[in-house]
Amino acid sequence: MDVVIADGFWDSFRKCFRAWWHPKELWYKFKCWSWYRYTTIKPRSLNYHTWCDRGPLMAHMMFEILSQFIEKECSPGRVEWDYGREIIVDGKKKYVRDEMQELYDWWHQQYLKRYVKLEKQFHRAHREHSAAHQLSEFREEGDIFYWEPLYDTPENTARGEALLMRLNYLERAVENALNRRLPRILAIRDYMWT
Repeated sequence: MDVVIADGFWDSFRKCFRAWWHPKELWYKFKCWSWYRYTTIKPRSLNYHTWCDRGPLMAHMMFEILSQFIEKECSPGRVEWDYGREIIVDGKKKYVRDEMQELYDWWHQQYLKRYVKLEKQFHRAHREHSAAHQLSEFREEGDIFYWEPLYDTPENTARGEALLMRLNYLERAVENALNRRLPRILAIRDYMWT
């Protein structure tokens, strides 16, 4: 029994030593560990370094991978995109590169701008219509927390609630558009190599 364990240990040691023995391999692993962390993805679209729910984080990560692929690896001449790389999107044939570019453009030119705009409008509405910043209250019902802003006048209450309802509607519309595009990224993931 001890001989089997020892043989397994020495085999593991030899394999590890063989991989680390070559100076170029050692230097490459050190660079990947310290400077070029290829398996670490930091979405540029999340400009804050605090907690982020996993649902939005997943969408930002997927589009960050797509963005990095298009910006760094999709240069013309590396891959012949027009030959035989077609997929079906919404019942129509489409070249994969065109689909990638369409998703990339939508993310950078529409979604991120709308998302930032909605966030600014939400904070502005709360700032303008609430009685004071500290007069917002959280209430808890079971596992669910509700945020209710307190307004200084009945007119501001009506105006603030209407604005929040409108912002919630717009946010749902933006999130629905995002949810329609996430499966499209999954459909092209097999083509994201160079």
